[in-house]
Amino acid sequence: MRKKTSFVAIGIKISITIIFVICLGACATTKNAPVEPPGSLAARFQSDTALFQEGYAQLSGEERPVDYSRAREAFGLLINKYPKSKWRNYTKSFLILMDEAQTAREQAEKEKQACIKIKALWEHTQKECRTDQLKAQGELSRLRKENEQLRQDSVQLRNENEQMKKNIEQLKRLEIELQRRDKIFR
Repeated sequence: MRKKTSFVAIGIKISITIIFVICLGACATTKNAPVEPPGSLAARFQSDTALFQEGYAQLSGEERPVDYSRAREAFGLLINKYPKSKWRNYTKSFLILMDEAQTAREQAEKEKQACIKIKALWEHTQKECRTDQLKAQGELSRLRKENEQLRQDSVQLRNENEQMKKNIEQLKRLEIELQRRDKIFR
C-alpha cells in the first residue's frame, strides 16, 4: 500500500509541477510581439470583437460621420491580426461591400460628369440652333424683301417696256407720216 501511496504522491507532485510550469509559461511574454504605436487601432482595440465593432461604428454613422478609411483600417487589422476570428467572414463581406460601394460611387460620379457634359453640349447645340434659326429668319426676311423689291422692279420694267413699245410704235407712225409728208413736199 505504501507503493500506491508513493505513486499517488509522486503523480500529485508531477501534476502540481506541470500546472505551475504552465501558469508561469502563460504569464511570460514573447519578445517578438510587435509594439503597436500609441493611438493606433491595434493599441486601442485589443480584441477582434472590439475591432469589428469599431469598423461597424465607422460605417453606421449613428454616433459620428461615416469614415470608410477608418472602417477599412479596422477591418483590415481584424483580418490580419485575428485570422481565425468569428468576425472574419462578416469583415470580408463588409470590405467587399465597401469596395462595391466605392466602385458604384465612382461610376455614379463618372455618369454625373458625363450628364453634365451632355447637358452642356445640348445647351450649346440649342443655342447654336437658335442662333442659326434667327440667322435663317433674318436671311429669309431679307430674301423676301429683295424678292418683293425685284417683283416691283419687274412690274415697273414691264410697264416701262410696254410704254417704250408704244413710244416706238408711235415713233414709227410719225416717221412714216414724216416720210409721206416729205414726199408730198418734194
